[in-house]
Amino acid sequence: MKKITFYLFLLFAINIYGIESNNEKKYRKAFDVEGNKYIVRPLFGMATTSDLNELITFKNFKENPQKGFLYGLQIERYVYKRPYDFPVNITLYTSFICHDNDYDENVKIDSHKEGLQYTNKNSYEINFGIKAYWIKFPWDKYVRTRLGVSEGFSYVNRITNLERYNQHSKKHSNYLNYIDITMSFNAKDITKIKELEDTYIGVGISHRSGIFGTINGVSGGGNNVTLFFETEI
Repeated sequence: MKKITFYLFLLFAINIYGIESNNEKKYRKAFDVEGNKYIVRPLFGMATTSDLNELITFKNFKENPQKGFLYGLQIERYVYKRPYDFPVNITLYTSFICHDNDYDENVKIDSHKEGLQYTNKNSYEINFGIKAYWIKFPWDKYVRTRLGVSEGFSYVNRITNLERYNQHSKKHSNYLNYIDITMSFNAKDITKIKELEDTYIGVGISHRSGIFGTINGVSGGGNNVTLFFETEI
């Protein structure tokens, strides 16, 4: 993931002053995209103790014993749309998420997880980073689809119950790496309602982790499965 982040930022840096368009001596600056410039995404999700690879490969979904829900809003700004006619869109994003930490002492948890200091207070999370969308699939003539993967940074004002339960040591950190993975489908193609041309519905994974102890010695992370709709403006 670090390599992906490096290449995305490199692409952004090289082309910050523009990219050549249609083999003409004209250059379009970064952020100077045609059509809609922003993506606005309200989201709702639930916590899971499944690992990221389990969720990506659809192998296993383990509900968090303490339940746990989140809701929030993500806003993205297009940097490029199909640079060099490559089927990728690139955005910069920021998101604000509220985690509902509802700890129930009567819920049985693994014995080795006992004694952790859980909370009933909400946690508030702020994320920002860069995201790339793959926008070409064989079935696009039926339903336009886009797969998004982001890399960025995350801050929470209070460590969530999910992270206290799911991380493998007593080390926790408010600052962690953040990955946002989404798969969304065009609502107009699904419903045949013309007014939904710029709207997508989808599912995603919201992931915070210390990258195997790389960040502040934190091993393990927290995953939330999200449902959302996103509108372009």
